[in-house]
Amino acid sequence: MISNDRINHIISVARFMKEYCIEKKYDSTYCEEMFTLGYLHDIGYEFCDNPEHNYIGGELLDKQKYKYSNEIKYHGVPDCIYSSKELDLLNFADMHIDGKGNYVSFEERLLDIGRRRGKDSSAYKNSKKIIESLISKGYN
Repeated sequence: MISNDRINHIISVARFMKEYCIEKKYDSTYCEEMFTLGYLHDIGYEFCDNPEHNYIGGELLDKQKYKYSNEIKYHGVPDCIYSSKELDLLNFADMHIDGKGNYVSFEERLLDIGRRRGKDSSAYKNSKKIIESLISKGYN
């Protein structure tokens, strides 16, 4: 079941993505699609509370023929075989919103994940790799 903190995180990721798209002057339909992607990105937590929430959520939405199910399936997965600008945007937003829904820097997000999951956890190590990849692509 999705916790209240997770709901705050989800809503903040969705808003971040929409505002980013508006700032970049993308058309309104795309901005709405990115808000929806952000809103759905952690839907897998409704069915599990583990690192596979992304895959479970992506598979669920793939069955519904959701356009961005792969972005959900592969968010938070470094070095995956799938890539898209929407996946980069989702990871960018996800790495700027902490576990309670607050905007934070990349460094603060890693500290948040380290406190909640541990610095030896796959969540921490994967997040660190994703942040490094985003920075190398020009996302800050």
